Amino acid sequence: MQDNTKRAKRVLFWMKVVIVLLFVLWFIPLSLFVFGSLAILTEFDFVQSIMSSTSGFWYLVGGLMIILRMFWIFALLGAIFVFCIRYLSWLYRAVSNLRLLTTTSFSPVAAVLLTCIPFFGYFLNYFIFSDMVKRQERYMEQHGVLKERFPKKILNVWFIASLVLLILVFVDPDQLGLWKIVYTMIDYDASGAFNFGEKTLILIIPILYIKSFSAYIKQERELFQFRTEELFNKHVDEVIREREILRAAEKLRKSRGLESSPMNQEE
Repeated sequence: MQDNTKRAKRVLFWMKVVIVLLFVLWFIPLSLFVFGSLAILTEFDFVQSIMSSTSGFWYLVGGLMIILRMFWIFALLGAIFVFCIRYLSWLYRAVSNLRLLTTTSFSPVAAVLLTCIPFFGYFLNYFIFSDMVKRQERYMEQHGVLKERFPKKILNVWFIASLVLLILVFVDPDQLGLWKIVYTMIDYDASGAFNFGEKTLILIIPILYIKSFSAYIKQERELFQFRTEELFNKHVDEVIREREILRAAEKLRKSRGLESSPMNQEE
């Protein structure tokens, strides 16, 4: 069993980096609004509004905003890529460690490959992670080292929020008759509400997963410490047992008037 703490810390770090980049990207349009250009809030009219501007100042500001936005998007994609590599490395080792102690529904290779499946792997990871949580918690409970229960509700909320985000992304709000009636009654734009809901969930979902992940790696660290101490104590007991056997054998030789063995003489 190997220590997986360093891998887990790297994964946690890159998850937080992704959240920060998402948060900043979410507020970039608000910063543009402060500069006074309502037209460039929309993504498709962004370049046109800048090029049609007669003010050199707004041209410069708009150009800088385009560069900043592109830089942030590439930084976000890079952070997501690094996070995925770190996460898969941690996942493989986490499942491997569990299989040394108990059985799991997924092998290390299967867990990594299923998680890598485009689109579906994201949701399959919920079942992989849930199985890891159940197996690890059960083993710790059986050996009396479980200090705190895993917050399964947070993981379930993460999964439900991900499904809601999926619906918001792929469902046209104008096609939802009931919702359209409600939005008409309160005189609110359904598309704007959907867009706000999407961006809010994009920020909330990683936070929920961080909380679940942090709780798991805390138990993982406690389990590793327990297992290390258990193996150390077992090794010490074996050494003590061997010495007791040698001493008993030496006493027996002396009682029969035999010479000590070379091993005992060295001791």
